[in-house]
Amino acid sequence: MSARSLVSPEISNRLSVLRSLLVIFVIGIHAEKGLQAYYPDIPALLRIYLNIVPHNIFRLAVPIFFAISGYLFFLTYKPDVASYGRMIVKKTRTILIPYLLFNAISLLLIFIFNKIPYIGDINMVHQDGVLALLFGLNRYPVNYTLWFLRDLYIYFLLTPVFYIVTLEIPLLGLIVFWAIWMFVPQAGVPIELSGLLFFYGGGMLARLRVDLDGAKHLLLPVFALYLLLLCATASYEYVNGTVSYYHLLYRHSMIFGVLTVWLLSAYAPLHDNKTLLKLAGTSFFVYLVHEPILSYCIYGTRYLFKPSGTLVGIAYMWLLMAVDYALCLGLARILQRYASRLYALASGAR
Repeated sequence: MSARSLVSPEISNRLSVLRSLLVIFVIGIHAEKGLQAYYPDIPALLRIYLNIVPHNIFRLAVPIFFAISGYLFFLTYKPDVASYGRMIVKKTRTILIPYLLFNAISLLLIFIFNKIPYIGDINMVHQDGVLALLFGLNRYPVNYTLWFLRDLYIYFLLTPVFYIVTLEIPLLGLIVFWAIWMFVPQAGVPIELSGLLFFYGGGMLARLRVDLDGAKHLLLPVFALYLLLLCATASYEYVNGTVSYYHLLYRHSMIFGVLTVWLLSAYAPLHDNKTLLKLAGTSFFVYLVHEPILSYCIYGTRYLFKPSGTLVGIAYMWLLMAVDYALCLGLARILQRYASRLYALASGAR
């Protein structure tokens, strides 16, 4: 039985809508590289925009993806050796193989052209080694945006641990993982600690069979708390940078931001958004290929114009997002039509 069959059609639609929206957010996070490439100094108003949108709102995408993954997985999880083995085989096909494939493609591009703009060059390969870049060992993988898949695969390997915690101390477990994320230094830890909290949180909701529609009436207070934390986080970053208390503000902002986005998905214009629902089927492939296509788009800008100023900078980032998404979607449609088996392999047989 699939996890989707265990949720209502409305919840299933909201999850699909978020899949499409959050992939756009992911591209938006990385589009800031375009400014870093062409702006010697970021104007003050543009810095404010960056602190609010790409550095905070767009970055809600990854924790929400972790939470959704944990929730859907634990709806059908069975705590026995045979089921665990089947799960590892499936996740290897749907996560690990695409992860390795697209890292290998990036490495191949570097070997052929000596570099991928704004990602890495042949010197990086000689310094860190092919295996470290391919698997993402003690560093980001060569296609740095795919670190999420590496961490997600590891969290799936650890599901027996998460299961025991949800069984014995579900709420205390949530507090423990929150504390680990808040107070354990991320430096030197090979996986992103935020995944602990959000993957476990989604799994806990599934194990406790929590009604995901039950908190709709809390939208206004949760949204208000998120806006307060968002403004505090963005202001602190603008004045002090990402040091000291920034991480506490930022991480709590993410928690309430995740809740806010989920609650907002129950209302228009997100709820049953036909365009986002239609794009959901290709969202994983778009995520896989949006880099290095985005970096080549940024590199190609030099032959067209040099962005400058606040409004042009904002428009430039959104244009990068639109062009990158369109190219990725076009590639998906071509492969679906003319090379369906290759597309299935590349997208984890989805």
